[in-house]
Amino acid sequence: MALNLGKIFGIQFRLHFTWFIIFIIVTVSLVSPNYFQWRYWVIGIAASLLFFASVVAHELAHSLVGRANGIPVRSLTLFIFGGVAQMTREVTRPGAEFKMAIAGPVCSLIIGGLFGMVWLLLDGITDLAMVIFWLAIMNGALAVFNLLPGFPLDGGRVLRSLLWHFTGSYRLSTRIATMTGQGVGYSLALGGILVIFLRPFGLLWFDGVWFILIGGFLARLASVSYRQMRWQEAAAQHQADSTLMPSEYSIIPRDNIAD
Repeated sequence: MALNLGKIFGIQFRLHFTWFIIFIIVTVSLVSPNYFQWRYWVIGIAASLLFFASVVAHELAHSLVGRANGIPVRSLTLFIFGGVAQMTREVTRPGAEFKMAIAGPVCSLIIGGLFGMVWLLLDGITDLAMVIFWLAIMNGALAVFNLLPGFPLDGGRVLRSLLWHFTGSYRLSTRIATMTGQGVGYSLALGGILVIFLRPFGLLWFDGVWFILIGGFLARLASVSYRQMRWQEAAAQHQADSTLMPSEYSIIPRDNIAD
C-alpha cells in the first residue's frame, strides 16, 4: 500500500506505509533526549524531511540518467529501507547500467558536500550547525553504503555492469553480483549479531538489530532479483519461440494421410 504524492519530472512519486516507520524512528532519535521541548521536535522533523528529500534526489538521479539512456521510469516509491524505481524495461547495455547505478551515489556525495560546506560556513556549535553536519554525514554514508558491491545495491549494479562489459554475459554477471549481494547481506546480519553482544565503537544493541534487518533484507532481495532475471529470460525465450511458430497452418484430413 502506497500513498501517491504526484509526479516529479513526469515520474510518479509514492510513499510506502513503511516509510512512516523509519521517519518516526529517525525523528525521535534526533530529538532524544529533549522530548519535552518543542524546538527540538521542529528541528528533528525538518532534518528528517531534508534527509528523505536527499534520498528522493538520489533515486531521481538514477531515474533521470536512466531516461537519458532510453530506460523510462514509471514510478518512484520510498519505503523503510530506501527507494525503488519501477522501470518499464531492464537495461540492455552495460554502459547504460553503469551510468544509472553510479548516478545515485554521486548525487548523494554532492549533496553531502554541499551540506558540509554550509556547516563550515556556520562556524559554530549550534543546533542548526549540528543538524547540517548530521545531514552531511548521512548523505556521505548513504553514498558509501550504496556503493557496497552487492546486488541490488548501486555498487552491485556497478559490479554487474563491469562484469557484463568484460564477459559479455548478462546472466553470468547477474549471478556473480547476486552471490556477492547475498554475501554482503549475510555479513551485515552477522555484524549485527556481534554488535548486539559486543557493542563496539559505542554502538547500541538497537543498531545491531538494524544491521540484522538490513542484511537479511539485502540477502533476500538479491535472491529475488536473480529469480526475476531468470523469469524474464524464460518469458523472452517463450516470446521468441512463439514468434517463430507459424501463425496459420493447415490441418490435413486423416483420410489423406497415407498408411
